[in-house]
Amino acid sequence: MPYNQEIITYSQDKSVKNGIYLKELAPQSFEKGMVGHTHRDDYYVCILVLNGTFRINCELQSNELKTGDLLLIKPYQIHTIEHYSEDFYAYFLSIQDFRIPDELTYLLFNLSYTQQQISLPLEATQTLLETIHLLLKNESKKEEYATEITDGLFQALIYKIGSLFKETTQVPEISIINQSNVITSKFKRLITTQTHLKQPSYFANQLFITPAHLNDCVKKTTGQTVSYWLKKSIINEAKRLLYYTTKSVKEIAFELGYEDHTYFSRLFKKHVKQTPLQFRGDAMELAS
Repeated sequence: MPYNQEIITYSQDKSVKNGIYLKELAPQSFEKGMVGHTHRDDYYVCILVLNGTFRINCELQSNELKTGDLLLIKPYQIHTIEHYSEDFYAYFLSIQDFRIPDELTYLLFNLSYTQQQISLPLEATQTLLETIHLLLKNESKKEEYATEITDGLFQALIYKIGSLFKETTQVPEISIINQSNVITSKFKRLITTQTHLKQPSYFANQLFITPAHLNDCVKKTTGQTVSYWLKKSIINEAKRLLYYTTKSVKEIAFELGYEDHTYFSRLFKKHVKQTPLQFRGDAMELAS
């Protein structure tokens, strides 16, 4: 797999209306250089494979998708298209976070990586396809209430996707999701490569609560503090940079906000039980 010096983050094109973008994916639709291009998106991506095979590396793991598979990529997860068959055909759906209801955001955002790919029964695939076709058909119409119809169809589609993932996960039932769960989920969604160096007060301000209340909610829900999750985010980002880029440990430490790269290496080893170079070496060996 080719490696980058920098990881680019993409946003939806300004022409995308209402935070939803749906398109067909096939070999002829891929832009030049897309295969092997490591990047991340600031929105959710769903890929429904209808024919052929598709291999994508996401968060240090390689996924092989086949007909009837549905893959969810969460915002800011690093991924690289590795390969696709000549008969590959799929639908690609990108969704801005604000378009997803809170209860579904809690479900989707809290999926573990191993839960982000599922194989669908034929009936479920057909239901998704029927809704997708209605969405695409309605997009070209300029009739009265077209926007409201599109929103309704999208809600049906995203709730169906949520129900399919719910069947395969251990995420708490919607009925027992409380305020602490919701606040914790929103806090985790706010942690990105641009914010994980911020103080807990920054996240509390974003959620219009006090730092103490934020910490209480996060501790109650996860058993760990806000500071723990911020440090975990930094360690996870270090793993990504070690795996997906050619940057030196010193460069990575500096990018993550550590002026002393030896301190960063000690911190990394404490959490990962390997030095940064040992982690990179093992990761490269597994990828080869």
